[in-house]
Amino acid sequence: MSRESRPGQSRPTAVIVIAPDERSAEILIEGKRQLVTGQAPKETRRAALDAATGYAARIGQPVLIDARDANGYWRLVATPTGVVQAADQVVPGPEPAPAPAPAGPAVSGSEAVARPEAKGRKKGGRGLVIVGAAVLALVLLAGAGAVAWRFLPGFGAGPGGGATADVTTLNHPAPPHFSTTVDFSAQIAPGSRPGVSRRGDLLAYVDPEQHLNLLDADGERLWSAELPVESGEVLGEPWFVQYGGEDAVVMETARTLWFWPVADGDPVDVELPEAASVQYVGSSVLVRTEDEAFVPVGGELQPVRVPEGSAPMLADGENVLAAVLHGPWTWVSPDDNPVQVTAQRPDDAGEMESVVTALREYVIVRWEPLRGEGTVLAFHDSQDGSVVGSAQVDPADLEDVRHRSGAIGTRLAAYGPAVMNPENGRTAVVPGFEPDIAVGSLVFGQVDGAPVAVDAEGRVEEAAAESVPPIGLLGERAVVVHEDHLYAIPSE
Repeated sequence: MSRESRPGQSRPTAVIVIAPDERSAEILIEGKRQLVTGQAPKETRRAALDAATGYAARIGQPVLIDARDANGYWRLVATPTGVVQAADQVVPGPEPAPAPAPAGPAVSGSEAVARPEAKGRKKGGRGLVIVGAAVLALVLLAGAGAVAWRFLPGFGAGPGGGATADVTTLNHPAPPHFSTTVDFSAQIAPGSRPGVSRRGDLLAYVDPEQHLNLLDADGERLWSAELPVESGEVLGEPWFVQYGGEDAVVMETARTLWFWPVADGDPVDVELPEAASVQYVGSSVLVRTEDEAFVPVGGELQPVRVPEGSAPMLADGENVLAAVLHGPWTWVSPDDNPVQVTAQRPDDAGEMESVVTALREYVIVRWEPLRGEGTVLAFHDSQDGSVVGSAQVDPADLEDVRHRSGAIGTRLAAYGPAVMNPENGRTAVVPGFEPDIAVGSLVFGQVDGAPVAVDAEGRVEEAAAESVPPIGLLGERAVVVHEDHLYAIPSE
């Protein structure tokens, strides 16, 4: 379609009509009709916009896009650099926009676009920035870098602002074994951190409009809730925990814990005592003061009596694991009823040296080796004391290990130089390894200050210095955070 085909307009125009089932779309450009299809609505939209952005690149000038789907009409502008932006805000109106004419002789551009221009937008829609795959290649070859794009209005956007966005490629290196292609992204509140559930089925983040958003593994928003405080008052990231026997998202401020049910609902606030520390090492929240331990129950903190000489380590539901340096550990609850657990000795170990820490399902214990130098580091099941995995390590590699839960995943668990596969108990030792987080079948961390990824066999792969490690695995996508944006990227 030529510039003259649209009176009063200085730009050529493309007309896109998305079919009601969103599996196909018709595009009319320069009097030529094209049909594209997709397995999902997102693929259909991307293919349709690829045609428009490709045409803008070929002619070297911006192209107007008149886009229509079952939810409404949108006017967009595609630039020769491959970026598509909203030309007008749009609200679905009762007047239908004519689709491209039926198959047959090509119609003129003026006939194809003779319909009222849309003047608003569907609630929840966003101004969009969309990149066509073909144009993206040209942009990258020209050194222009990555360009962000958002879904068409009405697709994937929910209440509360910060609608799920897409970026075609990262503008920084991806972590090892993951692609620079971005399936979806979102802007987060400055200085905040998102949280990913340990099972990898949920993602929570605070957007710049001060809303807590919950997404599923496909990046679809489940709900959005206004924060009861400013995001700057929140300490750390959202955590996924058990509260009242149900899954919940918890956020912490200096004096309060806020729990949102994953199933949606109003938040519950639990006041914290002075000088309290909050730990998220187990499946639920453990609150400690200098002399006491508590678990949140029914909107308040319930004290848990810890055996004398023991230290509270983590909370699982309303139960607290308390341990001593040498000997059994004890599970206690607000109802008391302590249950003692004795660690079973690994086959290659002698006497117990010490209980090191408790992380998630495991109590980590050091044992004297039956043969050779060093120490045997064992991962024990916290419920029955059985040995899940063990390995002989150099004690020097355990001197400065951080006691944290981040490197305990569902497929791999790591502590210091030991990387353990819970499925078979095989434990690899990587001297000098400092693990940070277990994500799927990899543990990310550092060796001699350099970022690396380690697999179940102990193979070490260096990461690019500018890459950032994932904060978790959402479905099969790694979630990385960079410059107040989160990005979900697939594996290679």
